[in-house]
Amino acid sequence: MNTILENSKNNMDIILVQEPPKSLIRHVLSHTDPTGDPIYGTPNHPDWTLFIRQDPAQENYARVATYVNKKLLKMRFTLRLDIINHRDINV
Repeated sequence: MNTILENSKNNMDIILVQEPPKSLIRHVLSHTDPTGDPIYGTPNHPDWTLFIRQDPAQENYARVATYVNKKLLKMRFTLRLDIINHRDINV
């Protein structure tokens, strides 16, 4: 995913991803595990803004993601969960 984002930053404005990858981001402190609790998520990139439905339950992880190139941020994109809040749809 990072390779796609890096190679597309100068020639694409929006990337829609079906079944976005979920990878280990980092470990956070844990009271029960000395190595920490793992935190998983979709990769970020400094040239892209990620729009993905967040759900604390890992089994309800979003199945679609939208990356918007930061050169378009003046257009003020937002994820409209008030219209539909489903892991298969981004509006």
